[in-house]
Amino acid sequence: MAVEAAALWGMAWGGSGTPWPAMPLWVAAFAAYLGAARYAAAPHRAGSIRRHVWTAGIVLRVGVFPAAPALSEDIYRYIWDGWVQANGVNPYAHPPSASALEELRTAWWPLINHADVSTIYPPGAQIVFALLASAGPAWWIFKLGWLAADLLVARLIDRLSSGRGALPLLLYLWSPLVVVEVAWSGHLDPLGVAPMLGAVALAGSAAVPAWRSGALLGLGAAVKFAPLAALPALFRLRGPGALAAAVLVPLLLYLPYVGAGPALFDGLRTYADVWAFNGGLYRALERLPGHPDLAKWIGASVVGAIALRAALRRWPLERALLWTVGAALLLSPTLHPWYLLWVLPFACLSANRGWLLFSGTVFLAYAGRDAYLATGAWPEPAWLTWLIHGTPLALLAWDGWRGRGSQGLARREGVARGEEGREGQHGG
Repeated sequence: MAVEAAALWGMAWGGSGTPWPAMPLWVAAFAAYLGAARYAAAPHRAGSIRRHVWTAGIVLRVGVFPAAPALSEDIYRYIWDGWVQANGVNPYAHPPSASALEELRTAWWPLINHADVSTIYPPGAQIVFALLASAGPAWWIFKLGWLAADLLVARLIDRLSSGRGALPLLLYLWSPLVVVEVAWSGHLDPLGVAPMLGAVALAGSAAVPAWRSGALLGLGAAVKFAPLAALPALFRLRGPGALAAAVLVPLLLYLPYVGAGPALFDGLRTYADVWAFNGGLYRALERLPGHPDLAKWIGASVVGAIALRAALRRWPLERALLWTVGAALLLSPTLHPWYLLWVLPFACLSANRGWLLFSGTVFLAYAGRDAYLATGAWPEPAWLTWLIHGTPLALLAWDGWRGRGSQGLARREGVARGEEGREGQHGG
């Protein structure tokens, strides 16, 4: 923990230059994280370190929280969307660069990225933006909100991993990716991940009305649309009531914003048509001859096929979300490092080696950031793409072929899990 803390805090407080020194610091932090995970997987430590895992996870976050976001400017778009709403403006109606909003520009307005593009964030996120901006348009207020959601995600992982020792909790709380992207960079993703995990927690309980798990999944989708990939599995597991709730929640939350008219989805259309960054499998599919959108069609077809298989095989919602959302990320033309926060909780719960490794290699996509700031072009050499995507994909394929899936780091923990599982079976 000391090595990881020193590396991550060093990045946040002056070592954020890319590739130097952020990349070596990241490698040190991630290596320490994997070492801690191996330590926590020992059977005799399965339950005794949970309190220390919580304490250290909070300390890691406290050390980077006061540092201003440096690797991404997304938080300033969140603040802007909330700020214009606090001033009675629909955030979907105009991009930040619109002359109609000139009088609302602030000292941090130049930090907004893609200022010529209307917002892409769904209404659940927008409502929270407005609430936080009413408390003050400051990045630390927004980071407090995401940090609260982040710790709720950890609490849900702790609950869902009952009987599996402290390893899943450590894999999440000590994840360098979570610490950097949430507590430092201030990305909102835990705001949607938390209700998505809540849906998983309720989906397996016949005593809970089905619509509740559906409503929670819909609430997650109202922050980012990723959980909608598991709708077929939700329908098969919990029936039409859960499906209806999952669809209705985001639709109802859009109602306050329909005044934007056709502009409501302008930002999303631009994102889908134009943006591309750190695509792995997508970049390979893009080389195929044929229609320019062939790679996107293939990606959508693969995700649809996995979603259908998850429904037909009645996969648990946890597994369905891991592989439908995961496939969408692997095949997406745009894969920012923080996107992996949507599958990381499930990787932690299953100790899936490939996805956990991906949470480390994906950070290397930042290596071209300094060059981008200097030239306006973000270099993505082929060797770096192979390093980021190829290694975890190979591990995922190897574990899948060997039928190991969620083994690896969890192997030694299995003894303790079995002992605790037998004890817990008597209590249902």
